[in-house]
Amino acid sequence: MVRAVKYKKSGGSASKKKIKDAIAGWIFIAPLLIGMLLFLAFPLGYAFVISFTDAKSTMDGASFVGFDNYVTAFKEPLFMQGLINVLITCIAVPIAIFIAVILTNLLVANPRGSTIFKAIFYIPTICGAIAISFIWQSMYAQGYGVINQMLKALGWITTDINFISDKNFLVSMMVMGVWAGLGTSILLLYASLKSVNRQLYEAASVDGANFVQKFRYITLPALSPTIFYILVTGISGTLQEFSRFQAMAGAHGTPAWAMSPVWFIYIRTANNFRGQATACGIILGACILIISAFQFVGSRLWVNYDS
Repeated sequence: MVRAVKYKKSGGSASKKKIKDAIAGWIFIAPLLIGMLLFLAFPLGYAFVISFTDAKSTMDGASFVGFDNYVTAFKEPLFMQGLINVLITCIAVPIAIFIAVILTNLLVANPRGSTIFKAIFYIPTICGAIAISFIWQSMYAQGYGVINQMLKALGWITTDINFISDKNFLVSMMVMGVWAGLGTSILLLYASLKSVNRQLYEAASVDGANFVQKFRYITLPALSPTIFYILVTGISGTLQEFSRFQAMAGAHGTPAWAMSPVWFIYIRTANNFRGQATACGIILGACILIISAFQFVGSRLWVNYDS
């Protein structure tokens, strides 16, 4: 009988401890949870409601219109062209990763002066998107632009190229995007590559493996999680481009060849078409989610999560 009483007491104290631990856990996550509810869940739900109304600058007098805003978005040529534009510029993301992997391997193989080069590569990341856009706008300029002057000095062209035109704009944006994003990619890849056990390379050398084989069977598997992270965030960020597109082509008005979805959403919001703009934003968010989901599914084929 005494033993039974003692057992009940110990069980009660254990359950009280679990309750206290649970309360402590909820207290610790409360700030993050409240922040997510206030700044993510509630705005997202509110935006979803607005997208089914004909709201202008405010919700006053707004009425339910069903899926009309979504149908209008898919019929809007400027919005659809903006989606195509950013999807094309996403090509620059894997190109930038490829260049970053090569430069990172060179930095690791030649540690002398690598810190200076890493700082140089990272400088564009510190600059804002608008500052970078103005720099490249000046470099692309006809007449006095550095790029046109250099190409003419090399004898490759005789007349200036209009880099900010309907034919060349997206390529110009991709070149600028590769340059601007190299710093962060190199920094992440460098940290990943430095954490690889050097004995793996020594063992591979003993077995007679050449540089290509080492790169394929050791370097790439070790870097694959970081490459995947850069790929997902890079494509997601490219699909949400706004400031660089507006700064580079703003002098031309709002041309379709330089439009981006977020720029279009900004225009519709400024013109007091809040319901339509919100619907476009939700469509863009759905596109990002779908593309990201495909990347996560495809990552199972090439990402080494055990590295």
